[in-house]
Amino acid sequence: MELRYDMLVEGVYVVAAQHGGKRGGLALAWATQVAKDRFLICVGSQSATRDLILASGAFGLSVLGRDQIALAAAFGDRSSREVDKFAGVPFHTAVTGSPLLDNCVAAYDCRVETVFDHETHKLIIGRVVAAERFRDDSERLIYRQEDYGH
Repeated sequence: MELRYDMLVEGVYVVAAQHGGKRGGLALAWATQVAKDRFLICVGSQSATRDLILASGAFGLSVLGRDQIALAAAFGDRSSREVDKFAGVPFHTAVTGSPLLDNCVAAYDCRVETVFDHETHKLIIGRVVAAERFRDDSERLIYRQEDYGH
């Protein structure tokens, strides 16, 4: 039997940060709640957004709806070093100054609390300092490899 890694069900999120006049964001499916007011994200070393998260000490976590697969792809296909992923995308900031998407299911503004090194990735725990819910009627977007051409 072939071992498959795509059997776990994960939501899709946009994680964003800004620092020193630069902003960045990326789509990821590696986010989970680890306490009532804390989230764990996993971000690879190649990510420009990871550098902004570590420099600013904060990140925004926007929960995408099922109808936002194109938005997820836009935040996942390009690097924030090459393009402003927020161009034409409505967003705002809350307490930390991290970008939060306006039209998502929910958004969480987080301060970095703990960072763990794991090979080429950083596991980052953020404490929620502000939260918003925008769309009660929306189903969350679930990550499926076939939706992204992998």
